[in-house]
Amino acid sequence: MFLHGGWRCASTYVWSRFRASSLTTCFYEPFAERLAHSSAKRIGRDTSGGWDSRHPRLSAPYRSEYLPLLRRVGRGVRGYHEQLALARYFPRDHLGPERAYLDRLIEHARGRGTHPVLGFSRSLARAAALKQALGGYHVVIRRDPRQQWLSCRSYRGNGPLPYFELCHLLILALAPPGSPAAALARSLGLPRPSPWARSVKRQMESLHAAVHPCGDELSYRAFIGVYLLSHAVALPAADLVLDMERLGGSAQYRDDARQSILGRTGIAVDFSDCTVAQHDGAGIELDFAAAEGDVRERLIVFGAKLDGSVGPPAAAQPTPA
Repeated sequence: MFLHGGWRCASTYVWSRFRASSLTTCFYEPFAERLAHSSAKRIGRDTSGGWDSRHPRLSAPYRSEYLPLLRRVGRGVRGYHEQLALARYFPRDHLGPERAYLDRLIEHARGRGTHPVLGFSRSLARAAALKQALGGYHVVIRRDPRQQWLSCRSYRGNGPLPYFELCHLLILALAPPGSPAAALARSLGLPRPSPWARSVKRQMESLHAAVHPCGDELSYRAFIGVYLLSHAVALPAADLVLDMERLGGSAQYRDDARQSILGRTGIAVDFSDCTVAQHDGAGIELDFAAAEGDVRERLIVFGAKLDGSVGPPAAAQPTPA
């Protein structure tokens, strides 16, 4: 099973509900760059209580399932390469590196007699290619885009731009030349990171230096561009679409989602404790609708094929493909 979401859309909550089942082995953020440097010690101290995660209380550190897959010499998860994090967010060729690596995770879970569940925050634009390559049951997790961005923005302090906002800027900056995402990056004034900045950390530092100070207008336009392009790919590939606002607000919707998943996978998940925080954007001087409309128009001019994914999802029930 594949769970496709973005940062701050409650995808960790959904993943944790599958992790609670004895029938599953659940891998958290299989494309996350920190897997390139993971060790048993680092995995052990990376918990939901170790930072202002706003995540549910977890029974084990986020990445405990990777412990048997660590390299015997050095650090990192076997088969993982840091380019899988953001540089390949928009696929530029076949998914050879992704497939070989994910096959390893899937085989490990099945070797334990369990269902593999892969909970992503960097896979939406690769969802269709992953489904074609690996099959499986694919769930797209959606949150109202304005609320999702406000959650990303809420981590701002007096220091550098928060990780979650920088990720969307960097995804565009690294997009394949000639793609609508790359064209949008150039139109927003985002430079490609220096070729000497090969790690995600260095790329973020390079990009932050180029855009600092970054205002709400640029941050939201980058976010909504990634959101639009990602969901245009992911939604047609979804076997189920979960609207998180409705999952948090409707007992009937939660039961419909549970029954849909149980019927297709045999895994019972309990969403009864789902709540999704709402952020107040009233004090932000940003015309959300104008920014969304302008970015959509630019992407269409740049050759993107978009659907009506901006705004709260309209489905009354968990949406099957």
